[in-house]
Amino acid sequence: MKKIIIAFANHPQAPLQSVTEEDEGIHNTLIAANRGDYSIHRESFATVANMNNAFSTYGSDIAIFHYAGHAGEQSLLFTDQAANGQGLAYQLKPSAASGALKLVILNGCSTGAQVAQLLELGVPAVIATSAAINDRSARIFGVEFFKGVCVKRMSIRQAFEAALAAAQLASAVPLGVDAPPSRDLNLPGKTPREPFWGLFFNNAAAVDQNPVPAEVKTVQPTEEPNIQLTQTLFAALVKDGNLPAKQIDERRQTEIIEDNVIQKTILDVLPHPIAIQLKTLFAAEYGAEGLKQPGLKRLEQIGRVFHITSEFMGIIMISQLWELKIMQKVAELPDEMMQLLDKYFSLSIADRSVYDYSALIRSIRKYIDTLPDVQYFVSELSTLRDSDPENKPFGEACEYLQYIRSATYAGYGSSGQPKIAETEVPGMCITAEAMLSTVFERLGFLHRYTLTSIQNIRINKYRHDTLTVFDHQVVKLMNSNASHEINYYLLAKHLDNSGVVLIKQVLPVFNVERRQYKGDSLEFLNLSPLVVDVNAFESRADRSNLVIFGQYQPADDTYVFRTVPKPDEAMDYVRININRRFARNEQQEQGRYEAVCQQLTAFRKFAQQALTPIP
Repeated sequence: MKKIIIAFANHPQAPLQSVTEEDEGIHNTLIAANRGDYSIHRESFATVANMNNAFSTYGSDIAIFHYAGHAGEQSLLFTDQAANGQGLAYQLKPSAASGALKLVILNGCSTGAQVAQLLELGVPAVIATSAAINDRSARIFGVEFFKGVCVKRMSIRQAFEAALAAAQLASAVPLGVDAPPSRDLNLPGKTPREPFWGLFFNNAAAVDQNPVPAEVKTVQPTEEPNIQLTQTLFAALVKDGNLPAKQIDERRQTEIIEDNVIQKTILDVLPHPIAIQLKTLFAAEYGAEGLKQPGLKRLEQIGRVFHITSEFMGIIMISQLWELKIMQKVAELPDEMMQLLDKYFSLSIADRSVYDYSALIRSIRKYIDTLPDVQYFVSELSTLRDSDPENKPFGEACEYLQYIRSATYAGYGSSGQPKIAETEVPGMCITAEAMLSTVFERLGFLHRYTLTSIQNIRINKYRHDTLTVFDHQVVKLMNSNASHEINYYLLAKHLDNSGVVLIKQVLPVFNVERRQYKGDSLEFLNLSPLVVDVNAFESRADRSNLVIFGQYQPADDTYVFRTVPKPDEAMDYVRININRRFARNEQQEQGRYEAVCQQLTAFRKFAQQALTPIP
């Protein structure tokens, strides 16, 4: 079995706090991520003697060596004495020669001078520093790097970039007399500077792979794809009181209910953008058998389900933010909110396809929390606060799935090597489904919100009536098929605009034959123009065609939308040109296309900090 050695130069009588925190953080990450693929050798107080013993014991089986503590250009300062860097390189040579060693990390000050020797002796990749580093930054870098390679299964390059970004957040504190201690040996002529890590290698392919040992595993019958996800989602719906799910659950007490029946129940009560991607993952369509096996296509679809779900939630939050501004419930949005919206609108389709909506949702929520008398439209979001320890698994699952989406969408690293090795895919499919189950376990409330396309609003009032009824022609956009049945909402108070809206209440049925529902009013949030029913433009259409905003192309004044069933297929993109001209018999379509373009232009100006009326 391959070994991972983590060594820390710390004094047992006066330990450096950040080194201790890095030690515990990395060790806990390695333990939590281990599935019997490797063993961990931990030296919290590394000495020359115990390190020589470790190198001798493990011989050529060392996969990763991580050092943290005081260091200099030619040495590592172990707890008892300085250790020669050249000697360390030769101790690691057998593991490099056997092909077991994938990475050496020297997380101390000015260790860059030791890199050349390590590379010459065959170490594939080395992380080292070119200057003195802030101790707090070093701790963040080390812990975040191991989270990247162990939890998110990132490549060395990806984990390095993510860890460096995290460490830089802590490097703004000036380094000087009162600064936190750095891991320098105070060599003559050396002045502590801002932290700078480097990633060194002879072959780029070495850093475009994950360095953590992983045994090739076969999926056991108990790990059959979709079972955990199906059971978790169904249980979440039952717990949240969904009536169809509760009825099926009661039947299960006296009869055998097939998995496909349970899956159909799940798909029928979720918003269409999420349901259609789950349907694909469940492989309900013919020809999708490959998705039932633990392969790269299945892993890609898991990432797509998560991304569409988080994008849908993100659009809800953006739409509420815009609603607050349009309805003048807030005078001005703070600069950080405007910058966030500006970045969101300016994304290309490629960037939007891997955009971290979890971070966007978190930022908007923090802003809304500062507003008096303003609640989230999706009120259940208040239960997903980061400060709640119970939400830690949810947050970690989102981080992992965000990586899965990024790695499977982009496919290959800069060296042309796959971002995810083929041998890792089966195990990652199991982990990814477990993570997706964790996410949906907290999203059982989604069935409470009805996604609806408002296609027309008419006034129904006869001369002898004293009350006006507003007849809303709607298509419900729930379930994986997206209903083509026209329904009618009879309301005493009309919705103030058409488009794709999210509705909270469930109206009572008024007339079954005429498919009419009746009530006083509806609490709704308009998601257009970020979500659009294209077929609402077509007077002869009898089915919804839902699309989601992709990007704006200023060169030809075109808005590009992605289809909900196949959001990553460029051939299916829908392009709406602002200057499009229609035939005389297409006036209805022309008006609706113009309405969408006007709304998008207004949103674009809003996102660019200048919301102004459209002439």
